[in-house]
Amino acid sequence: MAVKDRSLNIIDRFTLAYNAVVVSLVFLFHSRIPHWYLQVLLNIAMIAFVLLVAFVFGDRAALAARLVRNLYPIVLFLFMFEQTGSINHIVVPGFCDAFIRQLEEDIFGFQPAIVFAQRFPQKWVAEYMYFSYWTYYLLFPGLGLFLFLRRAKTEFLDYMFSLCGTMYVCYLIYIFLPVRDPSFEIGFAPGSGPFAWIMSMIYRYFQIEGAAFPSSHVAAAAVVLYYTFRYARAALWAVCPIVVSLMVSTVYCHYHYAVDVLAGLVTAAILIPLWRKIHAELRRKSEMA
Repeated sequence: MAVKDRSLNIIDRFTLAYNAVVVSLVFLFHSRIPHWYLQVLLNIAMIAFVLLVAFVFGDRAALAARLVRNLYPIVLFLFMFEQTGSINHIVVPGFCDAFIRQLEEDIFGFQPAIVFAQRFPQKWVAEYMYFSYWTYYLLFPGLGLFLFLRRAKTEFLDYMFSLCGTMYVCYLIYIFLPVRDPSFEIGFAPGSGPFAWIMSMIYRYFQIEGAAFPSSHVAAAAVVLYYTFRYARAALWAVCPIVVSLMVSTVYCHYHYAVDVLAGLVTAAILIPLWRKIHAELRRKSEMA
């Protein structure tokens, strides 16, 4: 996957636009954000990084540099996700957990996150669920890396545009609609295996309050499943059960309410065709220019 010249591509512009929106929100609601200037500095740093990789790394750069240039949004996701936990009370002063729990009671008559783990308390089930949740950190970088190394430029940009757009929309929703995951109320599902331990370490340092609805894990996994079907169909037999297990594990392990999962699927179902249409139109205009 080569970048033809040192310029901004559609992914760069999308990422810059997201950061610009967040900076505008921080300035607009700065009185409700503790140490708001630190958030602005974070976004400025991300903007500077995007510009740096866009204008420094060209198509003749070493492979490692081209990997950074094309896959950097995946790293920035972590900083953007963490930031939402610091600015998610600009509109709603508290959390909307009670509303989500009542919604689950209205739909299911119970809370699936509680009942699921109680019905299947076996250690091997818990370990498989934690393993399934952990695969999230491999799925979307893995497909991006595969398309990049395959030098499928149009397919790579199509996938990355949809992935970035979906994640950015989820992050914006977290800012305006803070919902905590069930673990804040009932703790995580019991688990004693290595993947349960790995996930406990990850969440010890990276868990934030108010980033559960819709589930970005589910939305991103749905994007991966869709683009695996389109561009890497030979791997579908392996990716599909992993994605399904991941979605189930979000509820079992108490990382999400069941309605978070449904919302993540709806979000992906709405956004994927939208991003594909927008990207195709932008590509057409670029080719005509």
